[in-house]
Amino acid sequence: MCGYVGFSDIDGELQRSRATAEHMLTALAHRGPDGAGWCRHGGITMAHCALTFVDPGGGAQPFVSASGSTALVFNGEIYNHAELRDELRAAGVRPRGGSDTEVLVELYELRGMRMLDRLRGMYSFVLHDARDDTTVLVRDPMGKKPLYYTRVPDGIAFASELTALLRHPSAPTAPDIGALADYLVLRAFCAPASAVSGVRKVRPGTYVTHRRGKLTESEFWRPRLAPAGGTRGGPRHREAAERFEDLFRTAVARRVTSTDRRLGVLLSGGLDSSAVAAVARELHPDRTLPTFGAAFEHPDFDESAHARKVARHLGTEHHVVRITGGDLAGVVESEFAALDEPLADPSLLPTRLVCRAAREHVRGVLTGDGADELLLGYRYFQAERAIELLTRVLPPHRLEGLLRLLIRRLPTRSGNLPVTAALGLLARGMKAAPEHRFHLSTAPFGPGELARVLTPEARAESIGRDPFAEVARLLGGQPDLTGVQRGQIGVVAHFLRDVILTKTDRGGMRSALELRSPFLDLDLVEYGNSLPVALKLRGLTGKYLLREVAAEWLPRSIVRRTKLGFRVPLADLLRGELRQLLGDTLSPTALRAGGLFDAGAVGLLIEDHLTGRRDTSGKLWALLVHQLWLGNLTTGRRAINVPARPALTRETHSDH
Repeated sequence: MCGYVGFSDIDGELQRSRATAEHMLTALAHRGPDGAGWCRHGGITMAHCALTFVDPGGGAQPFVSASGSTALVFNGEIYNHAELRDELRAAGVRPRGGSDTEVLVELYELRGMRMLDRLRGMYSFVLHDARDDTTVLVRDPMGKKPLYYTRVPDGIAFASELTALLRHPSAPTAPDIGALADYLVLRAFCAPASAVSGVRKVRPGTYVTHRRGKLTESEFWRPRLAPAGGTRGGPRHREAAERFEDLFRTAVARRVTSTDRRLGVLLSGGLDSSAVAAVARELHPDRTLPTFGAAFEHPDFDESAHARKVARHLGTEHHVVRITGGDLAGVVESEFAALDEPLADPSLLPTRLVCRAAREHVRGVLTGDGADELLLGYRYFQAERAIELLTRVLPPHRLEGLLRLLIRRLPTRSGNLPVTAALGLLARGMKAAPEHRFHLSTAPFGPGELARVLTPEARAESIGRDPFAEVARLLGGQPDLTGVQRGQIGVVAHFLRDVILTKTDRGGMRSALELRSPFLDLDLVEYGNSLPVALKLRGLTGKYLLREVAAEWLPRSIVRRTKLGFRVPLADLLRGELRQLLGDTLSPTALRAGGLFDAGAVGLLIEDHLTGRRDTSGKLWALLVHQLWLGNLTTGRRAINVPARPALTRETHSDH
């Protein structure tokens, strides 16, 4: 919805502070095309650019409290702000307007950080409290909205995206080589690390406080699952389904009714987005509901027929975005060097194209993101459940051998890929901990492969680094979980937070399109986490509760569909439309200039892929994306293809 920047600026000259804020904010123009403002509040300068969704008046940012003590910049939306405003009135606070921004700042002055337990929405925000010169950086429990920060000589600097932060004159600019090892395994730079050494991301469900030169981190939420042995008194099937449906409908309604702008739905034709569209359609039966889907020219990757079927069933205004290999390559060539941080998820390409098309019709869309993580929908969870069952009768080494034999005997045509993928996941992950299996089975590079692809200097920086440290942290205090549950924490810790939600934020906000995820509503998430595995994964059928509920809304064929996922013909792209870019970007000369990747090892990966000896597209994609970003970083061109700079036409006045 918005973007913001800020920095400590105790003795700075006012016009220089304004110029620095404007220079930083320029990199976020795509996030906020509807106006920009700035203020100096005590020793902090803040600036903000807005994408207006709700305009009740009185919410322009940076926002200063009625007392003048607290200033705020905020990205996102608090869906229950009307309820919270009533609580403020009951406590004697008289709001001046109707914005969620004002609710945040006044609730902070009333309750301090205890207010975070009451917020329902997607958000990151920064508060400056002049009473004790404290700056607080906050990120929502799921991590839907980004927030980066770093130390600077006067204190701290922060921004919604890394590219904007790097425009501060004292920001570090060297790549984080240690975190690079994590990226090559996990496909993303995972909080609290970032792609730049010395720059950190606020963890989801956490706030960081800067006071008197000291930074402290406090966690206010983490995913906690029902212990495996403690669910016997839990809800029965029908009771659980009814409660789930009620919370799901509420989650969709919160996101639809909180704005007077028309919203659409990203409709893939899968169960998750179809369920969201069904409930959204019911909420406003008198309105047209726009839906948007992709149609790939490659038949093995195309789900458009399923999306059209759902659209006809629900009576939506369906828009099909036809995507060719040339279209996908065009996104890479025009935008990827300007990514604020490398993300090795190729589904970002079609996400960008669909979001770009949707923005021509609406300012925001609902998505089905989060259902697979919440309700155990990935094929991985079925595989993990199978491991639990099969290891009761076969020792792990015998089971691994049997699975590898089955993989060799199965045909390799596309129709059997889901089966072979699941079996391969089982075989490769048998020796790993459950919370690591998903990542190791989908990793561009296994931890043992890093030594070959990194230069000796980069290799030395990554020695002893544990890419799964965040998973271990989240599992702390939850000893009584099954393998499936431990795997769920692993998927949430990195894939949901750092890959999926980064993709949706960057994919949408690059076109000033807001993406809202009902399945990640905090009340729905907490209820889902409280349920036993059997109510989410029935036998080897994932998303069991959702299938039960959605059977009343959707065609049976959609409810029973096997998940395909938003896949991209990456192997063909790298041999075709992106072949020249691949060769140029990963040439020995370019790699030696970057100093991170071994030119000989990368050359062998390219040769293997182009000759068809083996598919190394996942590895090459991770290397290509990082090298494009690195070239942009090292040449100092930190904001390619940025729209015209936003003029800071609005100034918020403060007595502090």
